[in-house]
Amino acid sequence: MAHSLPVFALRRLFAAAVLAVVVSALTFLTLHGLYPEAFNDTRPLFVECGHFLVATFVHFDLGDSVARPLGPVSELLGRGLAADLSLLVGALAFGLAAGVWAGAFCARHPGTWRARILQLIGLLALCAPVYAIGMAAILLFKPGISAPFPIGILPYHGYIPLTENPLKWLHALVVPWMVAGAPLAAVCMRMMRASIGEIRSEDFIRTAAAKGLSPAQITRRHVVPVAMPPVVSLAGAYTPLLIGNVILIEAVFDIPGVYQLIPGAMANGNYPIIQGLVIVTAVFVVIVNGLVDIALAAIDPRVRV
Repeated sequence: MAHSLPVFALRRLFAAAVLAVVVSALTFLTLHGLYPEAFNDTRPLFVECGHFLVATFVHFDLGDSVARPLGPVSELLGRGLAADLSLLVGALAFGLAAGVWAGAFCARHPGTWRARILQLIGLLALCAPVYAIGMAAILLFKPGISAPFPIGILPYHGYIPLTENPLKWLHALVVPWMVAGAPLAAVCMRMMRASIGEIRSEDFIRTAAAKGLSPAQITRRHVVPVAMPPVVSLAGAYTPLLIGNVILIEAVFDIPGVYQLIPGAMANGNYPIIQGLVIVTAVFVVIVNGLVDIALAAIDPRVRV
């Protein structure tokens, strides 16, 4: 029996919350087992873990940093959380939108020089390391750097917070979004092109053509909506790899996100920050996949069963 979309969304969000708690507990137990000296607590392990989960999800308290930068871990992570969310959501949206458009274009114009160029760009986006693409983008866009072929559009001046200037924030993140989302766009393009190729042989497509619809209308009204579910699922599955790209993009474009704390935390044995970063990453992945499932349920009611 298929549930309504609001009921399905509530169930999926509840499952995501439970999964986030389970992942946090496993993170705590793993670090406790690997580095017991970092946890100065004489209480039983299950009591200590329960106290940690209550502090994390009820009071939003991840403990205190034990090395520089000092302070509550929640505050240290909160300073860079907005930048990371902006980068992750924008890269995901760009990768999905660009991949769907490019895949639909290649399926509509197979074998043309434009389709071959798009496929070549997608292959380069998949093969080239994201940090190398980021460095090349800085050479092309950042003013004051001598580049062989300076483009001169969207010059990158560095990250500007959204609360400080929304237009400059958007301007500063356009290039990082494109760089971080390029690999996702490439895999979505391939999936979209393959899905459309299979759908074009279906009976309802021939019926739409017999009614006099143009190829563009058939693609927009009938083919793309049917081909979207596997592409959206792929975007959700790609989220952990996208977060890996975000970590590199932070370093390349000097974006003040939470993952810039990783080198110092690893070098100083700052386990509360490491623990907080793992939990934040897990919550990112869980939330995105929950939203992807809700989007799939909106596109295809069969998912709600």
